[in-house]
Amino acid sequence: MPSKYSYPFTAIPAQEDLKLCLLLNLVDPSIGGVLATGDKGTAKTTMVRGLSQLMGSDFPFVNLPIGATEDRVLGSINLEALINQKTTVVDKGLLAQAHLGFLYIDEVNLLNDYLMDVLLDASATGGYHLEREGISQWMDSRFCLVGTMNPEEGSLRPQLLDRFGLSVTIQTPTDKKIRSQIAMQRLTFDSDPVRFYQQFEKKEQSIKEQVLLAKQQLQTIQIPESVQELCAALTITNQVEGMRADILLLKTARAYAAYHNHSEVTSEMVNIIAPFVLQHRAKEYTPPNDPGTNDNNDKEKEQSQEETTPQQSSNNSEFQLPESVQQGLQFSAPKNNKKQEIKLDALDTVSLASYPAKQHTELAIVKSVKAYLKTGIFNPVYKQLIQKSTARIVFLVDTSTSMALDHQMGYLKGIIEKTIISYPLQKIQYAIVGLHNTTAKILQEFTSNTKQIVTTNYQLKTGGKTNLGAAFFKVYELLRSLNTQTTQLFIFTDGKANTGAKDPFQYAITTYKTYLSKIPKTTVIDTERGFLKLGKAKQLAEQLKLNYSVVSDF
Repeated sequence: MPSKYSYPFTAIPAQEDLKLCLLLNLVDPSIGGVLATGDKGTAKTTMVRGLSQLMGSDFPFVNLPIGATEDRVLGSINLEALINQKTTVVDKGLLAQAHLGFLYIDEVNLLNDYLMDVLLDASATGGYHLEREGISQWMDSRFCLVGTMNPEEGSLRPQLLDRFGLSVTIQTPTDKKIRSQIAMQRLTFDSDPVRFYQQFEKKEQSIKEQVLLAKQQLQTIQIPESVQELCAALTITNQVEGMRADILLLKTARAYAAYHNHSEVTSEMVNIIAPFVLQHRAKEYTPPNDPGTNDNNDKEKEQSQEETTPQQSSNNSEFQLPESVQQGLQFSAPKNNKKQEIKLDALDTVSLASYPAKQHTELAIVKSVKAYLKTGIFNPVYKQLIQKSTARIVFLVDTSTSMALDHQMGYLKGIIEKTIISYPLQKIQYAIVGLHNTTAKILQEFTSNTKQIVTTNYQLKTGGKTNLGAAFFKVYELLRSLNTQTTQLFIFTDGKANTGAKDPFQYAITTYKTYLSKIPKTTVIDTERGFLKLGKAKQLAEQLKLNYSVVSDF
């Protein structure tokens, strides 16, 4: 028989950063939740369940599966009550069930786009309108969002990443004593959960009382002007976009002071919580300095920025896209359930492309009931779902050592930048994948921020070997939860794969066919230069039946 007790929160050794972040979110839920990234099997889920148990029955714990349907997440009409009792009863969704509690999402980076958008809206507004046939109802949904992910399984959309108030990196303990303590305590709990919980009951109650007292004192905490200026300096130093980080630094430091029963926020408190707020927002995170050293370091940082800030090259005008390639910048996308081409020419307007209509799991309530009343037999009628998507372009850039010859990388940067600047539309999103040592890396997630993508492009560096197979798989990870019918892939390479398998070139061919064959339009742009050419990029395009162009055309 399952025990009514979960593993106690206070019985978990190590992982103090995650514990602190969770507790601070309890003190001030407006902080916006916690994202825990790192190794599997490090008690992330156990910790959240334990904290929910610690706070009591009025603090629900709701787990949102990554495969949950829209009705399960938002709520739906109880069909049985509608037919049998002729009354409209709304079954609450997971978001409403999580009101004033924890909403936990394991592998949040694998959650599909639509549910992510719904989650963002509810998280920002504290609720949502449930719109169903015959009803329009506001559902309260103010929750502490906790997400976990393993970065090796894919990255998180920048929009969702920024919505997590705090971020913590979790690592497996390497200390022998801690590992043995964890293992033995788990064995003891599994043998007798009730007795084990009783050993920590006083600690659990003490933490709960500390949290409740901190919530009461939160609004009385003083924030000196020097602390406000320190928070502003940290966000400027770390090149954080927007004002959310400034606000969260103050909120989190205030919650920290309240939890530790202090009446005023200090600079030391800011330095403690700053990594949780900044490390997933900063372009290059720099840990806070000791008090009193900020002014000097700010000057050094400003000087460094003057030396390293990307400059717009005056020679960019020499990078011109040939007419043949401009006409090739297009992708096939169905609209109104019919295939059509949308050309990305400089003067054209790019409209949103629709996914093909497909059978959906959401019932068409009115149609189902009407059909039942006519025939007396209940045959469910499902809605046809047509989703909207944004045009996406992926630049896969061969940044291996060979690209450093004859300034090829600088030339490619100019080509990519010219392409982006030529189509400055917010409905187009760009991403960059590059080679990294002997593997590959997603250098820029999808973004419509042209300044951000141009900066990433400018910072591309050469080095390492050419593992095209790994690069193709990284593109697959980038597109895994997206609809590929509105995606174009441009591969800048000389095709000289030299690592990744016994036959690196064939490995690249196989990987593309396995994972990327559904992309409707891919173009290989051959970067090979010199008198003697091997023609590997052309061979790659021919074997995969892809479009082919030569970089000299530019």
